[in-house]
Amino acid sequence: MSNAESLKKLLVLLEEVKAATRDTAEPGVSEALDEAIGELQRLHDSDESSEAIKLKALECLGRFFQSLPGIARLLELLSGN
Repeated sequence: MSNAESLKKLLVLLEEVKAATRDTAEPGVSEALDEAIGELQRLHDSDESSEAIKLKALECLGRFFQSLPGIARLLELLSGN
């Protein structure tokens, strides 16, 4: 799967998360999700190299996950930190 396909699938997944949590998410989480979707959409539409896109997408997701303490804690546990 190419980076563009992976990025598109990630965008679709985040849109599904947004729809599923529309009425239950805290405003800060919704804002972080909207920001992540916007940034990833801009990356998807850009002409940057695939390595730059991968790094920026990971940074964007990292900021989103930091806004979700429970998910961030789970990731820390799984990574052994």
